[in-house]
Amino acid sequence: MGIIPHFLILRMGHESYVLDQNRILIRREASRMLRLFARSHSKPVPLEDSHWDVFSFEQGFSNDERKRPCLYSLVEGSETGHQLALLAAL
Repeated sequence: MGIIPHFLILRMGHESYVLDQNRILIRREASRMLRLFARSHSKPVPLEDSHWDVFSFEQGFSNDERKRPCLYSLVEGSETGHQLALLAAL
């Protein structure tokens, strides 16, 4: 199984960000399927939580951008190994 994406950040006017469970960037530019999955399975929330300070600083998010709903959580914690493998393939 590959690295499992746990978070997707869709930032207006920028590439998207796919991150693992430790908020480490896996890749930029999520696939169309991953974006569709995120939008249909999660409600976007802002990056205001202090857990996102390092990522936000490294990627140059302004305070206003951090207040906009852009973070999608991809994993709830109850997924099977098969479901996680499918998510890793997106």
